[in-house]
Amino acid sequence: MIKGIIFDMDGLMFDTEKLSKTIWKNIGEEKGYNFDEDLFDQLIGTDINTTKNIFKDKFGSDFSYDKMRKRKCKIMAKKIEKEGVPIKKGLNETIKYLKENDYRIAVASSSSKETIEFYLRSVNLNREIDFIIGGDEVKESKPNPEIFNKCCEKMNINKKEILILEDSINGILAADKANMNVVLIEDIVSVPKKVKKLTYKELNHLAELPLLLEKINN
Repeated sequence: MIKGIIFDMDGLMFDTEKLSKTIWKNIGEEKGYNFDEDLFDQLIGTDINTTKNIFKDKFGSDFSYDKMRKRKCKIMAKKIEKEGVPIKKGLNETIKYLKENDYRIAVASSSSKETIEFYLRSVNLNREIDFIIGGDEVKESKPNPEIFNKCCEKMNINKKEILILEDSINGILAADKANMNVVLIEDIVSVPKKVKKLTYKELNHLAELPLLLEKINN
């Protein structure tokens, strides 16, 4: 019996990975850097400190990550304030279904809690989410299971009664290490078969979740 759902955010609830990637590429080109696909594959599902280390490992210790990230966040925030955050297919319908059927809903994302709340407010979903855990509230980022373990404690539900929804390799690995069932909904990064084997199920988009829950719980 599934009683709770944990959502990843970027690339799962919101189509922000593509937007973030585009802005990073533009900023990089202005400064003479080539931010390639391999770099972005490494960044998916990581927190700020891990992301910073990845950039510095690739471009050297003098790489001005903090300054560039600040500019990237400013550009992204302005775009979202003006146009709203782009939502993934089936998000609103799925949240509505979960609320109507008394599921507990959480968001566990490598993004900061402030960013999560900003995105949720921008699409009027902030009151629909019961629990939020941001990457700045844990010591270790995904693939470490800390964020999911902490989320379970907040939700006060047995791990076996929770489904995690993820689009990233790091997220799936974190769920597996937490001994929790994870459903994959791929976004911009293809997940290798060996990682897919760790998942409970793979869906094409969020709109398919209600049917899966009906099958599990009935």
